[in-house]
Amino acid sequence: MGAPTDFVVAVSTSRQMPRLAAFVAVVQAGSFTRAAKKTGVDKSALSRRVRDLENDLAVRLLHRTTRSVRVTEAGQRLLDRVQGPLGEVALALAEAGSDRPITGRVRVASVTSLAGAWVPVVRALRRAHPDLLLELSTEDSFVSLVDEGFDVAVRAGHLPDSSLVARELVSWRYVLVAAPGFVAAHPRLTEPADLVDHWLLYGNVPRADWWRLEQGDGAVDLKVRPVFVANDVEVLQAAARAGLGVAALPPFCVEDDLQQGRLVRVLPEWRVGHTISIWGVLPHRSHVPARVQVVLEAVTKELQRQATGWGVWSD
Repeated sequence: MGAPTDFVVAVSTSRQMPRLAAFVAVVQAGSFTRAAKKTGVDKSALSRRVRDLENDLAVRLLHRTTRSVRVTEAGQRLLDRVQGPLGEVALALAEAGSDRPITGRVRVASVTSLAGAWVPVVRALRRAHPDLLLELSTEDSFVSLVDEGFDVAVRAGHLPDSSLVARELVSWRYVLVAAPGFVAAHPRLTEPADLVDHWLLYGNVPRADWWRLEQGDGAVDLKVRPVFVANDVEVLQAAARAGLGVAALPPFCVEDDLQQGRLVRVLPEWRVGHTISIWGVLPHRSHVPARVQVVLEAVTKELQRQATGWGVWSD
């Protein structure tokens, strides 16, 4: 008679076999619908078995969309093992859900304005998890995390409605800036109302032409008449440096320009009422891989450190 531990492994494995079979069938077929037709098992039963397997292992094995199914890195590891000799199935199940060193690749889509923040993040991750590979794609257009194979996105500002899971990492206030030459040429820019006809506007959001400036307990609402409109922060930043007008920009975009004197603050005694949030966006709420969690934690720590250093912006 086998040892008690052998019995436990055998019972666990036998319980998981229908779930493993469902998982393998769905991956091989490419969808739950095709797997149901091929195996003769009801589609909802296949979905339930795969979901139960994920819950037992506490990992996500498949990324599901209305159009496709894609195996995750953890799912691929499990698939590689269970398609081999049956004697390795129990070991594969144990490894898929166990605690292990942080390894593998994390694909991140990030807004371009935060590109510089990733250097210290990578440095910190290399020290803590030398076998973790971070693959960064910087672009301001929204990408499909599941369809394009990204594990997480870091986005700024307003997020469109979606089924994705968003987590706020940090928030800052905008800052009013202009070129030193522009300020010298317009010495009468002393009150919020003086800015109305000199605004460089980011025009890709609702009510973009309404701004609130605050001072003490008072506030002024402005409906600006822009001299230039663009839906790209870098273009507005370049327009401000060229002396075309006044722009309200995220502080992490303009810090270097302010330090180098290419831009100066406008009406520094007034505070812009608008804030900008940085979000971590995940394709799913449950079973977030440990390697993705440590990347999110590292970038959050770095952004919060920067926000503290820029307390003048976030007060």
